[in-house]
Amino acid sequence: MGGPVGGRQDSERSAGVSGVLKVIGFGHPLLDISTHVSLQFLQRYDVEAGQTMLAEPSQLGVYEEISQHKDVEFVPGGATMNAVRVCRWLLGSSCSYVGTLGDDEFGAILERSLRRTGVKPLFERSDDHPTGTCACLIVGKERSLIANLGAALQFSLRHLESKAVSRAIEEAGIFYSAGFFLNTVSSPDAPLRLAKHCAENNRIWAMNLSAPYLCHAFKDLWGAIMPYIDYLFGNKNDVLAYAQAQGWDTDAGHIDTALRLVRLEKANKMRPRVVVVTHGGDPTVVATESGIEEFETPALRAECIVDLNGAGDAFVGGFLSQLAQDRCMRDCVRGGQYAAAVIIRNNGCTFPDKHDFDVDRPDLFADLS
Repeated sequence: MGGPVGGRQDSERSAGVSGVLKVIGFGHPLLDISTHVSLQFLQRYDVEAGQTMLAEPSQLGVYEEISQHKDVEFVPGGATMNAVRVCRWLLGSSCSYVGTLGDDEFGAILERSLRRTGVKPLFERSDDHPTGTCACLIVGKERSLIANLGAALQFSLRHLESKAVSRAIEEAGIFYSAGFFLNTVSSPDAPLRLAKHCAENNRIWAMNLSAPYLCHAFKDLWGAIMPYIDYLFGNKNDVLAYAQAQGWDTDAGHIDTALRLVRLEKANKMRPRVVVVTHGGDPTVVATESGIEEFETPALRAECIVDLNGAGDAFVGGFLSQLAQDRCMRDCVRGGQYAAAVIIRNNGCTFPDKHDFDVDRPDLFADLS
């Protein structure tokens, strides 16, 4: 596709440097605490190698313990924050992030770490809940993840209405949230409120299905917010889980399901919905009103792959970095594929300080393959 993705229809208020749209993310901020451990360590905390889980009360001591390890790494985490950090990395400007932290040392570390990436942090503090954390326990090439969402679930409408956040909302042209943000205990209406704001002001509202269980657990909320979604991301399994949760024909396949998602009711008629489906090394599928377009995913050697965690978040960040510049669909997908290829060559959602991304480079993936 040679034309612009959606056409620049936003007011000048939402433009950043040189007309680049400002990007704002809303989500569950987590401090990723990564370290190498032994199998005995996993057994002591009743964790299986490669397992992803929410922390049980008996496991809460793991965060303080591993934070004292000599090889420990602290990385800003959470699905939305990962995507926004990657977007800022490739875009170079105009990205902010909104969420809730605890009033503790982990929260201070997370905020300092996020500032160093160039993303503007817009955090509120909870006095009653600790900063959300995710322990990444590495044994060989296996990674076990234990998440304690803590304060991340306590996002408040009061913070949404604060002066700093209100100003950022007014200036932003692209709003992004992973599906996890639907699980907001203290203000479950916040995502829908933001989505409606985007439709009413002709801003871009983008979301990620994020995980199959979210499609089932928040079936009704997904149905309520879907008319406001301009860009919907997900992998093949997420899309099929959404179809199952909604009672659709689960034999139709992810491509037909993507087309059905495109054709659902849309609040802002000026922005037809775009659905982007990834599936590992398979082609990236983009569904629009015009039909389906597939983009080959560049092949990577197996020995180059270090960690697949964060690849989907990175894809979204790379895609949005090009969307913010009003690039064509091919360029947006190329940005997403490049970001994902870089991320899976590193531990966690981390990347070098500098990049050599140029969407028009014919050998863009040569050094990554």
